[in-house]
Amino acid sequence: MSVEVSHYKKKKSKPEKDLVIKTDKVFLPSSSFRFVAIAGIAVLIAVMFLISWVNFAKRPAGDSNSQFQYFEIRKGESTLTIGRELENLGIIRSKFAFYLVSKLDGKKLQAGHYKISASQPMDEILEKFENGKLDAYSVTIPEGYRVLQIAKVLQEKGGVDPDKFIEAAIGTEGTLFPDTYVFPFDLPPAKIVRQMRENYDKKTESLRVTPEQLILASIVEREAKTDDERPKIAAVYKNRADQNMLLQADPTVRYALDTQTYLKNKSLDFDFWRAITRFDYQNLNSPFNTYKQKGYPPAPICNPGLKSILAAVNPENNFDYLYFFHDKNLQIHFSKTLDEHQKLIKEFGLPGQN
Repeated sequence: MSVEVSHYKKKKSKPEKDLVIKTDKVFLPSSSFRFVAIAGIAVLIAVMFLISWVNFAKRPAGDSNSQFQYFEIRKGESTLTIGRELENLGIIRSKFAFYLVSKLDGKKLQAGHYKISASQPMDEILEKFENGKLDAYSVTIPEGYRVLQIAKVLQEKGGVDPDKFIEAAIGTEGTLFPDTYVFPFDLPPAKIVRQMRENYDKKTESLRVTPEQLILASIVEREAKTDDERPKIAAVYKNRADQNMLLQADPTVRYALDTQTYLKNKSLDFDFWRAITRFDYQNLNSPFNTYKQKGYPPAPICNPGLKSILAAVNPENNFDYLYFFHDKNLQIHFSKTLDEHQKLIKEFGLPGQN
């Protein structure tokens, strides 16, 4: 019986010994595992640092007293360029944080003019840019536009009430300087007029432009096709005025006719500055009809650019011509006598003639 027990223990002893041997081994991590673990911790720390830095960079760059200013995002401008400009203006803390947050949002920044301040957090500024919440609009007033045309452009670009603008601009024809402006959407028409007049005063301050010269400049603006024509055309009209001749300037007639059209229909939906006919100047009774009234018209007929104003202030010297016209190819011809003028018209033709 004792032998059997001993035999039983002997059979069981081997697996028990094997078990002890296996459990006595110590498991040590491999070098690759240690590297991955350390790298993971480093990445985690870096991410936490990045999040902390971005959260700091998203805070307002200025205090609550920071001034609001208008900022333009131009069409096609990159996010990093926008961020750089904002950082340079002191509106945000970091262009890189701006770029990163914008890309994470996944929204495109909309072009336009925005009223923003360094007192705003970056998220608020970005939301405005991404949703296109514009505060102002850019508008270009071409040289030679009259008040009625400017009113129409402002209505189309900024929703300005044209009637209120026209009322605010009474008596300002000629002094609403043609330029590119940025106006807030809520800017009253009277303040728009004031800004444009202040621009005129600034641009012409050194010229000491007389009322007569401004009227002449407005006619030159509507007549000239090229810059080098301006002082010569100014000289022709000045020569005629000095000799007590009729100016016979087509644009003055058209100005009066277009004014009548507007007053009759109270609408700006018509083509301005169309060519006049003989019937027009023969039948129009208006102080602006320089085919009937000698001297300059009573007021400017448009808002001239600086080059036309300079031409009116300094007409071409020793240019004793009294007539000019543009031929069918829009080339200009000057004459000293009516006979010569008529011969040139017959030779070269007028615009619209075959």
